[in-house]
Amino acid sequence: MALKFDPETPLAGEIRVVENALIVPWGEGKRRKMARPAGVFDADGKFCVDAMTWRSSRRPTTVEPDLPPETEVDREVAGTMLYAGLSYGHFGHALCESLARLWAVDEFKDPIDAVAFIPKNAITWPERSLGMVQLISDQLGDMPRLTAFNKPTRVERLVIAPQAFGVNDLMSGSPEFRAFTDRRLRQRIKPAGPDKIYISRSELFRKRGRFLFEDYIEAKMEAEGYTIFHPQQHDLATQLSYYKGASMIVSTDNSALHLAAFVVGPTCKIGILLRRPGTIFEDFQLQLKWFAGVTPDVVDACTRFWFRKNEKIQYNEVYSLIDFEKTAQALKDGGLISKADWVNPTAAEVDAAVQALETDFEMEFDEIFL
Repeated sequence: MALKFDPETPLAGEIRVVENALIVPWGEGKRRKMARPAGVFDADGKFCVDAMTWRSSRRPTTVEPDLPPETEVDREVAGTMLYAGLSYGHFGHALCESLARLWAVDEFKDPIDAVAFIPKNAITWPERSLGMVQLISDQLGDMPRLTAFNKPTRVERLVIAPQAFGVNDLMSGSPEFRAFTDRRLRQRIKPAGPDKIYISRSELFRKRGRFLFEDYIEAKMEAEGYTIFHPQQHDLATQLSYYKGASMIVSTDNSALHLAAFVVGPTCKIGILLRRPGTIFEDFQLQLKWFAGVTPDVVDACTRFWFRKNEKIQYNEVYSLIDFEKTAQALKDGGLISKADWVNPTAAEVDAAVQALETDFEMEFDEIFL
């Protein structure tokens, strides 16, 4: 099973309206890895394959559920709604997956009364799942209201548009989605803030992975004229305006770059410091290329990784040590800093940093050997 997707193929012609559609947020049926049984049926009980949601073209997040009996469908709503799929509370997934059908607001010829989501997680009040998505939608200008359903619900007219964004190979977006974010973000956001930004993770909740000695990196970047920026301490409007106003951005591979890619232009220089194993950096490369015309300088200088002992390893939460000398030289070669005078810590300093980490967490850390 795969989603057919080409970043150069327009999707507007595939928008369709399903009369008396049935949204099934939580259905009976067999899960497929991360994908739960959920989705949309037409009035005749036929499953709407084009309303399936996807993380990437080969990783669905919803699969066909069993059609519920009519006795379980006790809610009907009037009007025209755009089906938007899963509402995520995680910033990165909300940006990349929950927005992926909103482009149809600008392409559908008739007014849309509301945008319909199904919650990613089971909660009593489904509209509480919209917090993060609503924050992002508020930056898009005039949009229909957002709503969410927890129970099988019949909708008078449901607009189904193809998913036009996601992660991995979907990061390039469709032509309509790129135009949508350009109109509603890049063209609307006014630049502000410092000329050079280093996006730091040092003030994040401690379980979120980061670099050892990030204070050293911050000091070196400040000496180069960079402002240390902690996105979570600012509202989205400020984040967008700062990214739009910056001529240079250096960051780890994190969700802030997904947001920045919607507003930066082709003259912005971006450096990405890898902090975790894997190929996640390719997502940022793809998005920056297609949305902003930017080729970032990717610095792969990680030398060691640590994670909390006796817990399942999640790469997003590892603590990483980078080769400072290699990093500085790469940033200098990319024109992002002027001095490659960074110095690597001694073995004793590294041991002390790990010990301080264990004291802070009140638990042991294991080094991960890849």
